[in-house]
Amino acid sequence: MSAFNAATHLPPSVNSLERLAAWANGALYKLYKNEKYQESDASPLVPIITAQDGLAADKKEHVIFRLSLVLDDDWRTSTNPFWAEAQDFTTAPIPDEFLP
Repeated sequence: MSAFNAATHLPPSVNSLERLAAWANGALYKLYKNEKYQESDASPLVPIITAQDGLAADKKEHVIFRLSLVLDDDWRTSTNPFWAEAQDFTTAPIPDEFLP
């Protein structure tokens, strides 16, 4: 688990759900961009998170993240929300450049 305290770890500029998603995915990408897993028995290893940025057809800059989180085996029958069933990758701290 990357220990997280919203009161002390979130920069003031993270003030919307979209910015929170960009911040969290950016931090996870920084930490785990070289980690891989196998999605199915016959598939090759793929990164657990990818990020791509660039100019889209709408002529606006975009960042695209693809993230795979491990969920507890019983998440479908759990009464918890699915995000509470996400398993931690490691105990790596949040990268300094993502802290206020």
